[in-house]
Amino acid sequence: MLRDTGQNVVDIFVPHEGFESFGEWASAVAHEVVRLHRNDGPLHLLGYCGGGTLLHVALRDLESRGVAPAYVGFIDVRAGEAGVRLRLGYDSLFRVSPMQRVRFQLVRLVPPDREPFLTVVGSVCRRSVRSLLELPERGWRSSKRRDPRLHEQSVLAANWEFNSIDTPAYVYNCRSSIARYRTADPSLGRAALLRGGFVVRRIDGDHNTCVEPPYADALIAMILADRRSGAL
Repeated sequence: MLRDTGQNVVDIFVPHEGFESFGEWASAVAHEVVRLHRNDGPLHLLGYCGGGTLLHVALRDLESRGVAPAYVGFIDVRAGEAGVRLRLGYDSLFRVSPMQRVRFQLVRLVPPDREPFLTVVGSVCRRSVRSLLELPERGWRSSKRRDPRLHEQSVLAANWEFNSIDTPAYVYNCRSSIARYRTADPSLGRAALLRGGFVVRRIDGDHNTCVEPPYADALIAMILADRRSGAL
């Protein structure tokens, strides 16, 4: 995307095979960032979708090493809201442990976004009944496991507890995602994970098309402007 504008872009991706956790995988990505960034120039990091989620955890590792990127951007990276995870059967699909599932749902009872107790219990019961009704059709193995590699990566992410980062960030979120996610939350539920501060840029297209023409032109212009600005 940015490479077409004449920018010097290095794609960083480390295969997930062999890692026991999402944190181990992200740490390997952080190591690769340090290895490739050998000059004294500013370090700019950008991640989209699942790559942005991986970048978030890798950035925690970079912060612990004293690495301070001059720019960090996330393109339509969403947080895993507990109620949404439950409704979609996310935790069942990605083999999240029962105790961790309970903990995720208990978070829904914690202020300031506390939901009524009966609402939480009712949603858990509805999901349980729905799962039983769906079982004869889908079997024990969901039909959504079309790409084994992607499924394995999602399992690592789903079982990881995410912490905040201190590095300021730009978040480029699709208007369509903002409109339907968590009562139009412009950060897509990630505000608590961006402790260093962040700026939301609303972008056009949807999650799958925002990085493609014709929407990519406006997105690239925003990213380049933010990179040149040097600070939030």
